[in-house]
Amino acid sequence: MTDLPADDQLRALVRQALTDARISQAEVARQLGVSTKHLSHMLAGRAHLTLTWAEGILGLCGMNLQLAIQPDQPRSAA
Repeated sequence: MTDLPADDQLRALVRQALTDARISQAEVARQLGVSTKHLSHMLAGRAHLTLTWAEGILGLCGMNLQLAIQPDQPRSAA
């Protein structure tokens, strides 16, 4: 999954969380106050899935969102 762009990775992880939690997109949309069509578009990449929306969706799945920033490669001492 690491070969995918970060936004695609996030969408895939959110979709998997919904599947694992057995929560329908319709239920998530209702609880977050967004249309099912727009939620579906966010999860399919046809609309922007912000970190705020991802955090809300994951919260309904009993999960939280954490970000990590890491260097690509360790810096070598000169």
